This record gives sequence, C-alpha cells and structure tokens, in this order.
Amino acid sequence: MKRHTKMLSLALTLALSAGMLAGCGGSPAGQSSAPASGGASSAVSDRSTVSKIAILLPGSITDESWNQTAYEGLMQIKDAGYEVAYTENVGSNDMEAVFRSYCEDGYDFVIGHGAQYGDACCRVAADYPNVNFFITGNAPEDIAEADLPANIMFADYRECEGAYVSGVVAALMTESGKVGYVGGGNNTTQQSDKNAFIEGVASVGADIEVKTVITGTFDDSALGKETAIAMIEDGVDVILQTCDHTGLGVLEACSAEKVYCIGYTSDQSSLVADGLCLTSMMVDIPYMISSQIDLIKAGGYGGQAFPGLHDGVVSMAAFSAEVSADVADQVNAVIDQIKSGELVITPNYNEN
Repeated sequence: MKRHTKMLSLALTLALSAGMLAGCGGSPAGQSSAPASGGASSAVSDRSTVSKIAILLPGSITDESWNQTAYEGLMQIKDAGYEVAYTENVGSNDMEAVFRSYCEDGYDFVIGHGAQYGDACCRVAADYPNVNFFITGNAPEDIAEADLPANIMFADYRECEGAYVSGVVAALMTESGKVGYVGGGNNTTQQSDKNAFIEGVASVGADIEVKTVITGTFDDSALGKETAIAMIEDGVDVILQTCDHTGLGVLEACSAEKVYCIGYTSDQSSLVADGLCLTSMMVDIPYMISSQIDLIKAGGYGGQAFPGLHDGVVSMAAFSAEVSADVADQVNAVIDQIKSGELVITPNYNEN
C-alpha cells in the first residue's frame, strides 16, 4: 500500500448535475489546513472550505479502469493550488487507519473510491465532523439513512444501468447463446452489476445462458484471464468485465481467443484487437469527484445522490464496427428508455 502526495489543482469548469447549483466559489490559493495537534475534531475548522484532498483507492493507478480514471481525475484538477494525496491498494484491514491518517494530517476532503469504504468511513466521520467525505458508491445497507454521518456524501451511481445495457448488447451479439460476466471484489456494486447484466440479457432472450464469476479481487490480471478462458472454453462468446486490473486479463483472453467483450469505466476498445470490444460501460469519475467541491463550498454537504445515464455520469462508449446499425438502434432505444424513466433499473445487491 503506497501513499503519495502531490500539489494538484482544480479546474472547476464542469457543470453540476441537474438540480445542483452552479459556480465554483473561487480558488483556494492562500488557504491552508494545518495537521491536527489537539484532537480529532481540530484538524479542520470550516466544513465549507476545501484545500487538501485525499483519495483511497482499492487498486493500482495503472489498471486502465476504475482506479486509473480516478487518478486521472486528480491530474485534471492541478492548476488551482489544491494539495492532493492518494493511497493505492487500500484493503479492508487498512481502510479506517488510512482515513484517520488523512484527517489527522489536515485533509478536509477525503474520498473512499468504492462502496466497500462506506462502513469504515462512517466509523471515522463522526470523529471528524469538520471534514467532508465522499464515497463513490451506495451507503451501507445496515445503517439507517437517518443514522448516516451528516458529513458524508454517498454517490449511489447507477452503474447497474450500464450493466443492464451491456446485457442487452451481449444478448443481441451472441451466436452461441452463452454470455459471461466477470466481476472483481465481492461488494454491493459488483453484485448489482452482475444482476443487472443478467436482467438485461433476459430482456432480449430468456433462453440465453449467463455465466457469472465474482473473482474476489480487482488486482489479479492472471486470474481474470484464467476465468475468461474457462468461460470461453464453455462456449461463452461475449463477456462483460467490471474488475479493473483483473479485467485486463479478461480483455487479453478475449483478444487472443477472438471473443467479443465489453469494457469498463473507460473506453477500452484500444486494449482489444479487431473491434472485439463491442462497447464499454463508462463512469465519469473525474466529474463525480470535482463536482463535489462545488457542493461543499455551497454548504450543507452530505447525504446521497443517485447519478446515472440520465445525467451522463454513466454512459456507453461508441460501438465497434462489429455492431450492426440494427443492433445499435435497439440498444440506443433501451438507453433512451432508461434516461427518460420509462425503464427503471433498480440496484439488486443480492449475491445469488
């Protein structure tokens, strides 16, 4: 686990989501936030300011996916003088300690990049009431909404909407009648993606078989490749992966075996040969992070947000040449139905 600190900046030119305020509230130049010396609550004095931003990442910043796009988001905010730090590969045993360490060092905006950080963040946030926290995922299911710390914002983003659309794509493109899903860590987002993918496939054809594997890790490309090869040998001819560095192995297997795949978080078409990456379900993580600063400066930060396809936080990459115009039209019709609210995809966190 590595901790890195860099002087970065914030280009506050992004528009806020529908219903949110506009305006960036000025540059933080000249502001400072000293490390705590007299107790947990003394680290930050004003919860409406931001000067030091830290993020906890579950994997590597070179995963071409979830973690790398978050890191690149930090790189995009480098000109306004914010001090930013990140720690890679923060597992469950270290979450709470890393959160507390950043708070004690005077960081006033601390991000846990994934739903798996929610419980640890809740335990820490009450001790640092003047620090703002952001979780890129849903709130813990075992904590009542009224009991969530007021200084945490949970972005319960509808990644499941993209997974559902991916299921539609896979079902329309399969020739074998078998498609696959490979997930990473066993958390609520991955379970929701898996279930939405299955639902999307079923909406096209109830007789299409879906093979699913939650690998348990976001950082093992060899395991991802091994898992994908096993699926391919079983007749699967389209695979969605949502597992970061593990997913790179899935893409490698699909490229080598000439099997269709669907990428994750960023447009991963360049990582797969011959147009085999049909599309990618993308999450605009840089926007998710940077827009929070506007909200913090407005005051009253905290609660839950539910971004998705309707506001562009979730989107689908351009289709490859392998996707016919007819298939593209059918998929785009589904996307339009979700955006309009005609079709509602509800997150399903069940493991079965």
